Amino acid sequence: MLSFDFYNPVKLVYGQGQVERIGELAKDWGKKALIISYEDVSFYGDLFSRIHSRLEENGIQWVDCFAATPNPKLSEARKAIDLGKKEGVDFVIGVGGGSAMDLSKVVAAGILYPHDLKRMIKFSHADDSQILPTEALPTIMIPTLPATASEMNPTAVITDEETLRKSYVWEPSCLYPKVSILDPVLTKTLPAYQTACGGLDAISHAAEPFLFSDEATYGNIDLQSNMQLAVMKTIYENLPRVLEHPDDVELRGLMQFSATVGLNGWLICGVQGWTPMHQMGHVLSSHFKATHGATLACMMLAWMRYFANHAQNERFIAFAEGLLGTGDLLKAADRFEEYIKNLGVQTRISQLDCTENDLEALTQGVVDVSFSAGGTLASIPPITREEAYEIYRLAL
Repeated sequence: MLSFDFYNPVKLVYGQGQVERIGELAKDWGKKALIISYEDVSFYGDLFSRIHSRLEENGIQWVDCFAATPNPKLSEARKAIDLGKKEGVDFVIGVGGGSAMDLSKVVAAGILYPHDLKRMIKFSHADDSQILPTEALPTIMIPTLPATASEMNPTAVITDEETLRKSYVWEPSCLYPKVSILDPVLTKTLPAYQTACGGLDAISHAAEPFLFSDEATYGNIDLQSNMQLAVMKTIYENLPRVLEHPDDVELRGLMQFSATVGLNGWLICGVQGWTPMHQMGHVLSSHFKATHGATLACMMLAWMRYFANHAQNERFIAFAEGLLGTGDLLKAADRFEEYIKNLGVQTRISQLDCTENDLEALTQGVVDVSFSAGGTLASIPPITREEAYEIYRLAL
């Protein structure tokens, strides 16, 4: 196990109806809030009128910014930053899935950021041009989609629509939310497809440290590997049940907290892990406007098939045995693909409108953003350009 410092200052509030506490939980962070959510919030019903009322009861003014789209963009962040500056807001409330919450973090930092917003994001892993934020307005998150754990981590992912580069900023000193309210009732507003995609994204968050941890830490951390597998299995077993019983709030809550645990830092304590499936999935979603969880579904299957005959496939075999009940990787991939199909999610990138003619551009996209100066994608083992192309080809 590697030496580590663990720090997570997020106040997590969980339970049915807890969103009604937004006013009392927000009053410590200022007198005026910028509320960020999606362009279309009609499916949330009266949620925002309730949030507004609770804020007003506690003497807090608010201004809505319904600008977020799936896979949020720099232009959306700039629009919200301008509004926040104009209105003189004290803090930001993000309401929605990972896109709304990630956008909220970028905006909270961007309001105080003295440089061009592009410099905040690590749009290339091969250079050091990124200038991290040193401060941000406080944020409060109200997640409505169990998936990204953005409510309890210091990461935000955003896309530069001019270059189609999708990448992240990670800064523990200022991007952790102050408070996050996990009210499982709110997740009942989700369409079945989004519920399924969110669950698959959450599985991938636990799968990547299981599959791609550094050689020095892999195989000798029973606690971490068991925790990772427990999160994967909990989501894997309960996701079909949630789709079958969408009004079961207890199941919704189990999914919500499992997704939060999947990427709040607990699973990677003492582990140096990599996220190559996410890096390749990001390129798919930026080029084809595909739902993030669907891209991860396709990538997980392609990586399993790529490593089926690879000399270093023991981690994938352990993953297949632990989650899918067989050590035969090709059988496991077929079994996982059938599971994903039954959830109603795409399993091939051809179903995301990708063709063989697009593979070169996709490969170049992951090289541009995620390859190191040494010419490989961080993974165990590292992946070359040719191997990345082959993995995309297997995903067709």
